[in-house]
Amino acid sequence: MWGHMEIKFSADSIKKYSDDSLVIKTVLKPEIVVSSGIDQLNNLNGGFIAGKVTLIDGNSPMISEIPTQLCVNTYKTFHSSSIYIDGGTCANPYKIARYARMMELNQKKTLDHIYISRAFTAHQLSTLINELLEQAIEQYAPLTFVIGNFPFLYQDNDIESREALTLMYNDLKKIRELTTRNNLITVLTHIDNGMFSTGRNFDSMLCKDVDEVMKIKQQSNFIDAYLEKQGIGTRIFASISNQKGLNKFGMVI
Repeated sequence: MWGHMEIKFSADSIKKYSDDSLVIKTVLKPEIVVSSGIDQLNNLNGGFIAGKVTLIDGNSPMISEIPTQLCVNTYKTFHSSSIYIDGGTCANPYKIARYARMMELNQKKTLDHIYISRAFTAHQLSTLINELLEQAIEQYAPLTFVIGNFPFLYQDNDIESREALTLMYNDLKKIRELTTRNNLITVLTHIDNGMFSTGRNFDSMLCKDVDEVMKIKQQSNFIDAYLEKQGIGTRIFASISNQKGLNKFGMVI
């Protein structure tokens, strides 16, 4: 089983006492990691780790490509499934198939391991998360869970601010619970188009309730990526239209 997995190890020291000495034994614990498909981001965050919730936020078109690549790489590395909830018309099966072909994978088998569901309102999204997701996890046994454009639907002006904040709070709580219990690689994405200017305090809630916030900002000739909680970043020099090229060019700062 372990032969199919890409594993990192973290050391945990366990102290054992005897009558005349202190013995410190190092125990290695495996961490399950999936690649973003972009070398510079992998170098920055070490890949996406099971049991962790990551928010990817910014204005770069690269953000919309990461869920596709993450789901495909989950199948490529582990032959495991992914659940992809589309909260803003961002999931594209044709892009998934194209990336699978680029990774020299069987397109049909790859698509068969990616379960996509779409929500068109915040209440639909909340229902998927709180009432249907746990059953889907039991049925499909995914390794990766993605919500594309997660905050978008909570910005609907037809929902009062207090209700929207309550929905998001409860949804994040459920996401955290299921991520921890099922050791999921969980990624939430948000492409910044100025929606946070509505005055709803989603930004601080999101940053507080996730393990890491990866900011990806498109500049004129490069892309800046930054891990807010670790305080480290990288600068990527490549054409955003050529995702494969992102694996070849980059500079860490």
